[in-house]
Amino acid sequence: MASLLGLFQTVLCRGASGKTQMEMPASSNPGLAGRLLILTLLVILVSPSANAAESSGPVFVKAACLGKISSSVLSFFKEEIRTSQKYQLVPNLSDNGLMDVVLTVDMSCAEHSEVAGVATVYGKAKCFGVKNCHLSIDGSSLRSDLCGTDRATECGRALFKAFDDYMSNPLTHR
Repeated sequence: MASLLGLFQTVLCRGASGKTQMEMPASSNPGLAGRLLILTLLVILVSPSANAAESSGPVFVKAACLGKISSSVLSFFKEEIRTSQKYQLVPNLSDNGLMDVVLTVDMSCAEHSEVAGVATVYGKAKCFGVKNCHLSIDGSSLRSDLCGTDRATECGRALFKAFDDYMSNPLTHR
């Protein structure tokens, strides 16, 4: 381990020209060696978690929203998912063959006059083959919203915010 720290210190002390400007063996300063070891371990441990935070969760939306208002709401909701950095819209439960856990949104809509009623429920699915998928829906996540003709954009954003809030901490929504 001392040789690894010595190598690490030598690499850190090289200038832009590549020549060693200062070389200090690890044995001459044990406090520095300990700090370098801690720094190295932090870099190694933090790197995978930073990459995991950057990855996006796949989301599959199944919707029965055919009316003028509700299809606009659905379109804005999907656009919010597409443009978010936390989620990725996928076309099927198998996540294009990756077989990851997929977050699901089931949406059902009805319209009358200038108002659309939108019901959503959230869940998770996992596929073990192309036609072997298991879906679990959290009934406590069921919600309904009324959306007017002039508020389709805001309604889609509000539905996305509710979805994001739920996925961030599903236990607080029970």
